[in-house]
Amino acid sequence: MNAEIINRTIDAMCSEIKAQGGAALNWRLLTEDEMLYEAAICIFGSQMQFEMAVATADRLRERGLLFSKQLTGMTDCEVQVLDALSQPLSVPGKGGGVRTVMPRFRNRLASLLATTVTEMYGKGHSLRRLLFAADNAKDARKALMLNVWGFGPKQASLFLRRIGYCADLAVLDVHVLDYLHLTRGIRIAPSRLGRLSCYEEVEDTFREIASRFGHSLGCVDLATWLTMRVAKREAYL
Repeated sequence: MNAEIINRTIDAMCSEIKAQGGAALNWRLLTEDEMLYEAAICIFGSQMQFEMAVATADRLRERGLLFSKQLTGMTDCEVQVLDALSQPLSVPGKGGGVRTVMPRFRNRLASLLATTVTEMYGKGHSLRRLLFAADNAKDARKALMLNVWGFGPKQASLFLRRIGYCADLAVLDVHVLDYLHLTRGIRIAPSRLGRLSCYEEVEDTFREIASRFGHSLGCVDLATWLTMRVAKREAYL
C-alpha cells in the first residue's frame, strides 16, 4: 500500500464524513434503551465484524433483551441472551446479497452483557447517569470502562463517538494501528492497548497526525478506519 495515496484518500473521506455530520446522534436526547443498544454493538464489535455486531444487537432488541426496565430484575438474562445468539443471523454479503452466519464467542458475549445489566442497573447506575455525571470525555470513558463489562478504552471510545458524545477520542482499531505502522513505522500489539495509559499515549500520537489533516480526531480516525479496511481488503483480492 502506498502511504501517499492512503493519506489523500483519508483526506477526501474526512470531507465526506464532515458533510454528513448532521446525521450524528445527540447523546443527550437518547433514551437509556437506545444507549444500551449502542453499548451492545460496541461490546459485540470487539469479537466480530461490525456488520455482524449490529445484526446481533438487532436480534437482541427484537427479543426484548435490550430494554433496561425489562432487564432489571430478570434472573435468567444470560440464558435468554445466549439462546438468542445460538441461532443464525442474516448479515450483508458480497454483491449486495445476504449471508447466514453464527455469532462467535456466544457464551462470552452473553456473560458480558448479562453481567453489565446486573451490575450496572443493580447498583442504580445507568449509561445516561454515568455520562451526565462525567466532567469530560476522558472521565466518561473511564466511567464506562468501570461499569460496562467488555468495555476497554477502544470500546468505550467507539461508544462515545457513536452516540455523539465526543469527536476527540480515537478508536484504535487494528486498521488504525496498521495505518500507524504504514506511515510512521509504529508497531503496537493490540493487547497492549487494554491499558489506558498505553492507549492514551498512542491516541496522542494519532491526535498529532489528525491535526495535520485539519479535521477532528474522531473524523480522521473514522476516515482512516474506512480507508484502511477497504485498502487491505483489495490488497488481498
